[in-house]
Amino acid sequence: MIDKRTATARLANLRRRLEDADLDGVVIVPGPNMQYFTGVNSLLLERPFMLLCPVSGAAQLVAPTLEAGPYRDSPMPLVIHQWTDSEGSPGAISKAVSSTGVRGKWGVEGKVPFLFLHKLMKYASPEFEDAEPVLQMLRETKDEAEVKLLRRSARILSKSFREFPSLVKEGASELELAKAATEIIYSNGASKVDDMLVQSGWRAANPHSLASSKKVKRGESIIFDVGSTSEGYYADMTRTFCVGRSKEVEDVYQKVLEAEEKGIGAAAQGVEVGEVDEAARGVLRKAGLGEYFIHRTGHGLGLEIHEAPYIVEGGKERLEPGMCFTVEPGVYIRGKLGVRMEDNVLIEGKKGVEITDTPKEFGWWK
Repeated sequence: MIDKRTATARLANLRRRLEDADLDGVVIVPGPNMQYFTGVNSLLLERPFMLLCPVSGAAQLVAPTLEAGPYRDSPMPLVIHQWTDSEGSPGAISKAVSSTGVRGKWGVEGKVPFLFLHKLMKYASPEFEDAEPVLQMLRETKDEAEVKLLRRSARILSKSFREFPSLVKEGASELELAKAATEIIYSNGASKVDDMLVQSGWRAANPHSLASSKKVKRGESIIFDVGSTSEGYYADMTRTFCVGRSKEVEDVYQKVLEAEEKGIGAAAQGVEVGEVDEAARGVLRKAGLGEYFIHRTGHGLGLEIHEAPYIVEGGKERLEPGMCFTVEPGVYIRGKLGVRMEDNVLIEGKKGVEITDTPKEFGWWK
C-alpha cells in the first residue's frame, strides 16, 4: 500500500499528463495501473470493475461489493459505487457516470475489456482514445520507494540463480527443473513467480516456449528465464547453462555475453534506447550471428514484467534517472541451440547500474 502523499502526487501527475494529451479523463481497470494509483491490487475478472478518473473532480470507482473493501482504505480519494450480483452493475455505472460527467475525450488503458466499455457506453458517449502512452510514461520513471522494491526483487532473484547449478544435470526434464527453480525463488522471499521458462537443446531456440517433458542431454544449452516479484515489483533474469562440454555452445555464449556487457555499458542518462540496442546487436552482427538475434534488447520493469521503456532497434526515447529495464541479447539457431543472457539495469544519476548480480562467465555453474 502506498502512502497518502505518494497517492496525491501520482494523481496530480496523471491529471497533468491527461491535460497535456487533451484528454478529459481516463478509464482504468484492476491491474498495474490501478495498483499504482490506489495502492490496491485486485484481479481483473468478468464483473465490471473500473476506475473513472477525470482531470478535475473526484475519481469514481465502480466495484463489485466483494472487491470494494480494500479501496475504502486507499490513500487515493475515491467515491465508491458498489454493486452486488443480485443488483447487477448498471446502477453503479450510471451513478459513476453521472457524478463524473464522462464526456469529451477519454483515454482508455489497454487492458479494459470491451464488455466494460459496452456497459459504460449505455450511459455516456465520450470519444475514446488510447491512454497507454500517458500511463506508460507516468510509470516508467520510478520513485525512491519503487527503486527500493526493484532492488529487493533483483537481490532475491540473483540469490536464487546462484543456487540453480545444483539443479542442472543430465536426465532432468525441463518441467522438473522449472518446479525446483520456482521453489528456490519462493524460499528466498519472492512474493510471486509467474514467468518461469526453461528450454534445453533445440528447444532453447524458441525463446518464449514453456517448460516441457524434454529431458536434458549432455552438451546442450539450458536457458532459465525467470520473472518474479517483491511486493508487486518485478525482476527478470536469464542465464544459460550447459551440461558437460560443447564448443559450439561456448563460442555462442561468449559472443552473447560480450553483447550483453556492451549493451549494459552503453546505458546512461540521455542515451537513446536504440543506442543501447545497437551496442548489443552490433556485437552479434559483427560475429555473423545477427540474423539469430530475433527480438529487442530489453524492456522496462516495474509493476509489469514488460513495460516502458522498450530497448528496441532504432528507438529514440532517451533514458532518464529512475528508469529500470533489462538488457537481454540472445542467439537462437533453429533446430540446434539457444543462448540468452539477461540482467536488470537502473539509471541512477547519470549512469546505468546493474542491479542483478549472478556470475556470467562460461562454466561458472560447475
